[in-house]
Amino acid sequence: MKPENQNNLDRSVTIKRKKQIPGILLGTIGLAFIALAFADPRFTVLGGPYGQPDPQPVTPPVVFPPVIFQPPVDRPPVVVPTDVTNSQLVAPTGLGNLQINQIDPHAMALLGVQLIPDSQFPPNDKVQQNEDWITVLSTEGSVFTKINNYTVDLKSGEILVSVKSPSKIAFVITPFGTLAFSANSDAMISYKDGVLRIMNFDGDGMAIKAQLNKGPFGGPADPTVTIASGYELVASENKIGNKELRPKDGIARRYSKVLEDGHLAISEFSVESAMKNCSMVADLSQKTSGVKERRILSDMSKMAAVLNYKHGTQGFSADK
Repeated sequence: MKPENQNNLDRSVTIKRKKQIPGILLGTIGLAFIALAFADPRFTVLGGPYGQPDPQPVTPPVVFPPVIFQPPVDRPPVVVPTDVTNSQLVAPTGLGNLQINQIDPHAMALLGVQLIPDSQFPPNDKVQQNEDWITVLSTEGSVFTKINNYTVDLKSGEILVSVKSPSKIAFVITPFGTLAFSANSDAMISYKDGVLRIMNFDGDGMAIKAQLNKGPFGGPADPTVTIASGYELVASENKIGNKELRPKDGIARRYSKVLEDGHLAISEFSVESAMKNCSMVADLSQKTSGVKERRILSDMSKMAAVLNYKHGTQGFSADK
């Protein structure tokens, strides 16, 4: 064989071997990938996601607690206590553990009267007001004159005066001076045998005022006072004694104090007892169809309950 032909043959073999090497290399790489695919499943699918998705957390279903029906609780309405004999209501408010015999009766009586300047007494002239809610009742034999729809001149006997809003004020002229009754007050006034009595059933605060400037109270020192609810002011021509302080009228009283050189006195009385023993109030209870009558009785009853709750009922006694 010629050398030239031998060289050509060697070159042909070399080129053929060079072509076989990449094929062998590629085959080896392919086998490696196949083995790797069996070893790790992530490489089994080409062109897909290279990794299994993380498992999704399983959200537990929302479970609502069962609704338990609870029937409404029946609550008693709030009412003003009217059972004034309840032993839980007899301790006077603010007196702590003091017993009735430890209380200064004079100090308690003075809670019912307050001296005020004459300038605080309302003038009785040209009062512009609605007069429909001013009521004046009287016992048989009483002597009085109605000067106008809001002014009464009492000579003797016993009257009941009631002023309810929208009416503003009423006046009662007596032998010892003038009395003024503001709105929402009920009072009993009597003048017999030289003794004047003013019983405030339910006039709160300074609703009832007395300007005493006649008879034994004439002169520069004439007193002008207010009377608290549940208190009775007594004024007398003569010195006041036990008969004037505790008349035999069936009304329970306690705590008395004599003032003004013996011609004036203040006492606490039981509004509940007075409602039962005052004939004019008893007559009102027979006329429950009237709006005015019902309002008067309602206000008196409420004040009786409030006073019994605040001040207690111990110590009241009545003379008959």
